[in-house]
This record gives sequence, structure tokens and C-alpha cells, in this order.
Amino acid sequence: MSTLLLLLAGAASYAGFAGLALAMPDSWERAGGETAAHAHHRLRLRIGGVVLLAASLAACLWRDGPGFGALLWGTLLTAGAIAVAFTLTWRPQLLGRLTGRRPR
Repeated sequence: MSTLLLLLAGAASYAGFAGLALAMPDSWERAGGETAAHAHHRLRLRIGGVVLLAASLAACLWRDGPGFGALLWGTLLTAGAIAVAFTLTWRPQLLGRLTGRRPR
């Protein structure tokens, strides 16, 4: 159970930062969006990103309590942000599904 919560927290952290990154026009176009995303779509991406980061925090706190859970969440935030940056740098088409485009 605790391993599953850790995996869910890590996945939520990555997905949250991916949503926040794709809300930016440059990242959206690098990931394969043909045109700039509409304002309401960018807002949904931002809200979804924040909700996923909050879910990551909740999973960390539930798994390890407030002391170590907060430290674990900070570590997962760092790892998730770096992983999204690497994805957008080397394989931006992997995030193409979030833009509505299928990857090649």
C-alpha cells in the first residue's frame, strides 16, 4: 500500500507539472499543439496541474505523516519538475496526448 501511494504521488507530481508546462504557449507548441491553446484550455491545464500537485501532497502526507511527508513531497516536486523539463527538451512529442495530438 505504501509503495502504491509513493508511485501515485510521483505520477501525480509529474502529471501536474506537465499540465502546468503545457499551459505555456511555447511548451504547448513543442509538444505538438498546432495552434496556441485557447485561454479556457490553458486555464483547465493550470487548474488540473495544481489539483494533481495537491493530490501528490495528500498522498505523501497520508503515507508518511506531516513530518517526513512534507520532505518527501518536496523531493517529488523537484524530481517531477526535472522529469518534465527533460521530457520537453528531448522528447516533447511524448506529451502530445495532452495537446489532443497522437504521438508518432
